[in-house]
Amino acid sequence: MVTLAAAKAHCRVDFDDDDSVIEEMIAAASNHLESIGVDTTTAPVPPAVDHAILMLVAHFYEHREAVGDAENAAIQIGVNRLIQPYRSVHL
Repeated sequence: MVTLAAAKAHCRVDFDDDDSVIEEMIAAASNHLESIGVDTTTAPVPPAVDHAILMLVAHFYEHREAVGDAENAAIQIGVNRLIQPYRSVHL
């Protein structure tokens, strides 16, 4: 599970004003991965899954406004490579 402290360190945030926003972003990133078949709650969570969550949180934090297709494609490629071995697709 990604902690607030880990997410703040990853985003290089050293103040507390955005703590609630970052916590919401952690939840959103975890929910997104869960929705595509990645277990983010059963311990131990693989480091690659935690890193994918951190990448999404950093992306959400830096791009709080709409972003173009190029930015979305770049983050998706990195996240997909990290989570692919941990996806459980149900048909």
